[in-house]
Amino acid sequence: MLSIRNFIAPLTLTVIVFFAGCTKEDVIPFEPHVDQQVASNPTDLTILDILNSYQTKIIYKWDRRYISADASATPPQFELIKPYIDNVLRKLFIAAYDRQKSDFMVKHMPIEMIFIGSSINYDAGDERNFSASGMAQSFSRILITGINNYNLTNTSWLRGQYATLHHEFAHVLDKIYGRPTGFDDVSKGKYAGSTSFGVFTQAEARTRGFWKNYGMTSEGEDFATWVDGIVTTPKADVLTIAESNDLLNRKYKMVYNFYLDKGIDLHVLYDYLQTILN
Repeated sequence: MLSIRNFIAPLTLTVIVFFAGCTKEDVIPFEPHVDQQVASNPTDLTILDILNSYQTKIIYKWDRRYISADASATPPQFELIKPYIDNVLRKLFIAAYDRQKSDFMVKHMPIEMIFIGSSINYDAGDERNFSASGMAQSFSRILITGINNYNLTNTSWLRGQYATLHHEFAHVLDKIYGRPTGFDDVSKGKYAGSTSFGVFTQAEARTRGFWKNYGMTSEGEDFATWVDGIVTTPKADVLTIAESNDLLNRKYKMVYNFYLDKGIDLHVLYDYLQTILN
């Protein structure tokens, strides 16, 4: 039979070893509180104004964690941040909605907007050789690329920028409200997936009810490509495309009415963007 003395001795030893181990831990250093750095230059003051007005934090300092491990990108040039905010973000994105409904962007702006100098280029993985012009991460963050190509005289670049902004913002609204009821069923069984959409031509994609073949990657991209398609295409052309077949017509009406119910007419938005572009 194990005696009480024999039981207590190992237990005491264990307790002594435990406390001895604790005393060997390094002391946690005291780190005094550091006040947040006050914006002192025009760029950071502009970013602060966006934060105060829309509760949106614009992040331009490079952080590798914002893109996946199998992708690469280039940080934005500091001197282009303020001009981009003033001439692209404010005029071609925020104002496009606020002029139709004054509080729309106060209620719907993403919490974070990450500025990236180049496109996001996938170097490995399933999306190898694919370049992304933007990305939405839930309703709280969107990534905007191509800042380093800033050129107000380049209409192709400008059109690509506001197409990307409105495309990624469509993902934000999708996450907040959900896509229109029945939208996902219109082309059910006709999606190609993230790596196979490229084998379909524009004409083939349209027969399946998609604005363009990239929309075939998923229901979310299908919805967002319809949005950027409408805001970059004259109304008459959009209606002609929509009337090509029943699938296109049903999706067009769903997307258009989704925004209209919230006070935004996408065709009016196109007219405004075109006026700014001209």
